[in-house]
Amino acid sequence: MAFVTEKEKKKELKNKISNYMKLLFRRSVEEATPQQVFQAVSYAVKDDIIDRWIATHKEYEKKNVKTVYYLSMEFLMGRALGNNLINLTYYDAVKEALDELGFDLNLIEDQEPDAALGNGGLGRLAACFLDSLATLGY
Repeated sequence: MAFVTEKEKKKELKNKISNYMKLLFRRSVEEATPQQVFQAVSYAVKDDIIDRWIATHKEYEKKNVKTVYYLSMEFLMGRALGNNLINLTYYDAVKEALDELGFDLNLIEDQEPDAALGNGGLGRLAACFLDSLATLGY
């Protein structure tokens, strides 16, 4: 993945958000509801997550690494958009892009429903543990 400046990242995100507004809702960002902007931002972020996921799995195949799987109904980290923006280091760029488009990132993040399932006990602990391992690059 090539290095891009914050300005380039912001411009690319604004373009992706506008394109997803067109594709998903057939309207401009200026006509969008906060829920529609949330969806467009989520799809824009998902694009980069998928690219990184594919690259990661290619490395796994190349290096023949061991994989740990964990499956639990309680394995929920809560709302994902804000966490993904922070992990991708996109938070500031998305905040600025949305400001320029006339939206508040906090309001957009509030559009994401919380699954309200789990998020407690050992499932939550395991989710935090696995998130920490991922953050540390394990």
